[in-house]
Amino acid sequence: MICSNNGCVNKFEPKTHNQKYCSDECCKIATNIKIKEKYYYKKARLSGEKFTCKTRGCKQVLNRFTTDEVCEVCKAKDREKERQSLLDMLNGE
Repeated sequence: MICSNNGCVNKFEPKTHNQKYCSDECCKIATNIKIKEKYYYKKARLSGEKFTCKTRGCKQVLNRFTTDEVCEVCKAKDREKERQSLLDMLNGE
């Protein structure tokens, strides 16, 4: 398996079923990058920068106080698709 840290290309054998990084150091680096990205996203959002929904094809501008990156319309569509697939499974389709 290849390490999930973008800056690392080491191959390793995972010791557990959910291991993604080759070492604790790579895990720490990747976690710090994610934390930094979230911090700057939140800072920009609260300062008034406009963000659009991350769903492909959706151009909805998000409210600056919304913490999600997906608009409510897209979330509702996803919930409906999930609900429909569960109903199809229960009906044996």
